[in-house]
Amino acid sequence: MDKLETWEAVLLKWLLVLGGWILLSAAFAVFLPVGWMSSGHEWVGLGEFPSRPITAYLARSTSLLYAVHGSLMVYTGMTMRWHWRLVPIFGWLHIVIGMVMLGTDLAAPMPWYWTLVEGGPVALLGVLFLWLNNRAFGRGDERDSGTNPG
Repeated sequence: MDKLETWEAVLLKWLLVLGGWILLSAAFAVFLPVGWMSSGHEWVGLGEFPSRPITAYLARSTSLLYAVHGSLMVYTGMTMRWHWRLVPIFGWLHIVIGMVMLGTDLAAPMPWYWTLVEGGPVALLGVLFLWLNNRAFGRGDERDSGTNPG
């Protein structure tokens, strides 16, 4: 059986694609009017949106970075036959990003519901990426030197 046809590889592919599309959806916020950002900020319980140019800049550039990250995840998931070696990088990045987000959320402090759904789940997704990747393709030293995992 081709390694890409195992349940682990198929689940990994769809987690990358689904997670990527979720992140890619942040692209809409790059073009969001500041008034809408402000309304959303207040709606989720974060108080008044700071009315400074740097705030809108950071919101837009962060959204763009999320979208770029998401597009790379979708691409990797859809082309795993050729780009499966990127999966551990995504796994470790998600673990690090998740832990940093958790620390940032606690230090800010962000509301409990925000902290609950951000850093920890991102880090756990990274662990899941690594686990599924190892189950589907083996550890790096067990793989052949070629680019085809199948």
